[in-house]
Amino acid sequence: MKLSQWIARIVAGTLGSLVAISCATAADESRVAVFAADGSETSGPLQSLSHESLTLAGRISKWSDVVWVRFERSVADLPQEPRGSAIWLANGDRLIARPLAIQDEQLRAAWLRFSELPEFAVPLESVRGVSLSLPQSRGRRDEIAAWLFDRKAAVDELRLINGDAVAGELTGWRAASITLKSAGTEIRLPNSEVRDIGFNPDLLALPEPQELCWLVSLRDGSRITLLASKSRVDATTLKAAHVSGIAWDIPLEAVFEMRVLRGKAVFLSDLIPLESRHSPFLPGSREWPVRRDRTAAGQPLRLGGQEFPKGLGMHSRSTVTYDLAEKYRAFQALVGLDDTTVGRGTATCAVDIDGRRVFEQLALNRAQAPQRLPLIDVVGARRLTLTVDFGELGDSQDYVNWCDAVLLRKGENEK
Repeated sequence: MKLSQWIARIVAGTLGSLVAISCATAADESRVAVFAADGSETSGPLQSLSHESLTLAGRISKWSDVVWVRFERSVADLPQEPRGSAIWLANGDRLIARPLAIQDEQLRAAWLRFSELPEFAVPLESVRGVSLSLPQSRGRRDEIAAWLFDRKAAVDELRLINGDAVAGELTGWRAASITLKSAGTEIRLPNSEVRDIGFNPDLLALPEPQELCWLVSLRDGSRITLLASKSRVDATTLKAAHVSGIAWDIPLEAVFEMRVLRGKAVFLSDLIPLESRHSPFLPGSREWPVRRDRTAAGQPLRLGGQEFPKGLGMHSRSTVTYDLAEKYRAFQALVGLDDTTVGRGTATCAVDIDGRRVFEQLALNRAQAPQRLPLIDVVGARRLTLTVDFGELGDSQDYVNWCDAVLLRKGENEK
């Protein structure tokens, strides 16, 4: 049942007003699940939602006290695989939208699924790259994302449908063609011949906001980071204020998950580790650094068929240590072998607190469902260490993901 079917009345108001959402019969209720910064998890009908708080099962929670919210609907409403075309932003956001042209240092685009919404413009300095024609294969799509985020060359680069690549400076993009200056020569290519565009990474500029944000996952495969203080809920619409300055009106029924950034919970991938080490299985083998919000291979994090925007990607044998400074109360994560391992690979993973092992999973493999760690007590702790070690096949396919790895801060009255 869609969200629009169970919204019965809306109370619209001023900046701090709530939008009340009344539910239908108990059998028809759409539900949400909320994981809070005190470690509790609640599921039930959503009673109200605003930019300041939400109410669930009679409990009012400020957004700063929330880790994530998941809208529970039918299997048919689960997020779709990205289709058509996509835009990747400097901060990792992904828009399932059709790029149209560059005008006045902005990339004009149109949503694919939300065709009723007007075109929008993204500051060009916020755009990492685009794909004009996403492959049907998930593996090919993941390769595009890895290529865009790993690019270091200070040039624009076009990858063509025929497999060729051209590097230089993108000087124009109109409805029918793209112009690139390469080695002193201007090249004009029809849009139909271009598959992907990677923009000069040295020109990216999307400052990280210091205020509370929502990382919103949409059902079309998009992920957008919004300023909570400037976003609103109006009737059945999320009036979204993106960190780049774009404003969108997004149907609430299109929202799948909302994660809270810079609240009382801190995602490990937003912290700089004290130490990170990788020890290869064979001398001289490839190094596998710990990746933030990506797998060890640089691709999107996936466990159990679901993609996660936040987490750590590690490869055996690796360790990573974080400074807790006695500021947190608990740690939690969902751990497993990435879906790309397709049945191959085994590994051991462990969690140590101040040198004391508090969690260990031996012979981790794809036959097992991803495991949610128990809420691990870290009160008074100074160090958190995650370890991924070799399995039965050495380091083969040992792509271990720690998804939604999060530290929960102490309350104001906790010592």
